[in-house]
Amino acid sequence: MMLPIKTEHTNVLLGAPKDWKPETDGECIALPVHRDEANGRWLSWYRPTEQDIANILAGKPVRLSIFGSGHPPVAIAVTDATDL
Repeated sequence: MMLPIKTEHTNVLLGAPKDWKPETDGECIALPVHRDEANGRWLSWYRPTEQDIANILAGKPVRLSIFGSGHPPVAIAVTDATDL
């Protein structure tokens, strides 16, 4: 799974949703983001691993998982298929 990276633009760290249970939901690391108030955006950056790059070059899709109901913590991963 690609891990988010902190950049010079990071101005907020988003934590797990209120009802997140690590024992059943897994670990939820803080997501470093840039809150762009002027444009109503949240921006986050990810650095792919060598394996991620190889998988993308092999044509595997990238999946974005969203947890919560606002602009929540997210996870981006290279997957074998577009299954849920």
